[in-house]
Amino acid sequence: MPFLSRFYRAGIFIVLFSVSAHACAEGSQTVLIGFAGSLSGISETFGKSMANAAELAIAAANHHPYKINGKHVLFRLVRVDDQGDPDRARHVANILVRAGVIGVIGGANSTTSVASAKIYATAGIAQISPAATTRKFTEMGYRTTFRTLGGDSEAIHFLADYVTDDLRASRIAVIDNGTLFGVGAAAHFIDVAAKNGATIVSHDTVTQTDSDFDKILLRLKAQDIDLIFFGGYTSQTSMLTKNMRRLEMKTKLVTSLSGVVGSSFLISTGAAANGTFSLEAGLPFNKMPGWRKFEAAYTQRFDFNVYGMTPFAYDAAQVLIAAIRQANSLDARKVVDVLHRIQYRGLTGTISFDAAGNLRNPSFTIYEVQNQRWVALKSHTAE
Repeated sequence: MPFLSRFYRAGIFIVLFSVSAHACAEGSQTVLIGFAGSLSGISETFGKSMANAAELAIAAANHHPYKINGKHVLFRLVRVDDQGDPDRARHVANILVRAGVIGVIGGANSTTSVASAKIYATAGIAQISPAATTRKFTEMGYRTTFRTLGGDSEAIHFLADYVTDDLRASRIAVIDNGTLFGVGAAAHFIDVAAKNGATIVSHDTVTQTDSDFDKILLRLKAQDIDLIFFGGYTSQTSMLTKNMRRLEMKTKLVTSLSGVVGSSFLISTGAAANGTFSLEAGLPFNKMPGWRKFEAAYTQRFDFNVYGMTPFAYDAAQVLIAAIRQANSLDARKVVDVLHRIQYRGLTGTISFDAAGNLRNPSFTIYEVQNQRWVALKSHTAE
């Protein structure tokens, strides 16, 4: 088992159910699908929820196996931890390519997705991200990059209009966490909100590990701010919210496409969560076509929270498996060709991609925490 042992010596957590991509049992063949995301560190639970969703989609497919080249296909998921780090994401991509995966679900954020895209493209392997919202991800010219949720461009425009038109916010502060996602979302929000007539009073950048926002918040509290837009991830949003409430700030907090909508944020933030607004990809969970069936299966199989982007990982795995079946081939490049023309009715809606790999007609929903429950306020589907 020297191939497998090298992975363990590298300190990388992998779940492998077979040693090769096409290990054959009698009358069947095993096909590996990769998952690249944060399985440890600050975004551990977020990444694991997406890996669980991909695992669930694979289990469903294996209940109804089909044949390619005369043998039943059984799928297995290879989970690899990139810790949300771009350098490690490139290392993980090389590992998955060498393992012989037919496609990859990941990365679990914009930065890692962009960092690893060239490696998958060179290998001709589909990379389907359930979390990369930055426009750069699909603007690099690779045929192998796809995403199952809408991007920042459509989302932030909808959110900024809501902030200025519905919430009537006129004096706005912006904070981003310095990541590709956070900086891009903040810049786009500032552009649209300013065009709508809002005054951007300040723009601060923190690191993605900062947890003490007091210095910034004390300054903002003295500046009569209506609203703070935060471009950052779930765990930091929770800490920022609690800091604001501890300082008795009545300022509204708004975030976007961070996966914050879900029970985990409510549990970690407590009553301080009330009044927090977030835009997330997709329709509200209970309006997604396959939500009830997915929720029942997920909660039965995993003792784990569902995050805002968890369903999009399920659909990423589903659409990859459907493309393999339509291609009737285990040639990764033929699977990529099918993904460019596929129309698949998934959990979150119809999945089809434009020439760059963007999801066609993505939906978005704005939520507010009321009485420690996420309440959907307004949805929008891009044309």
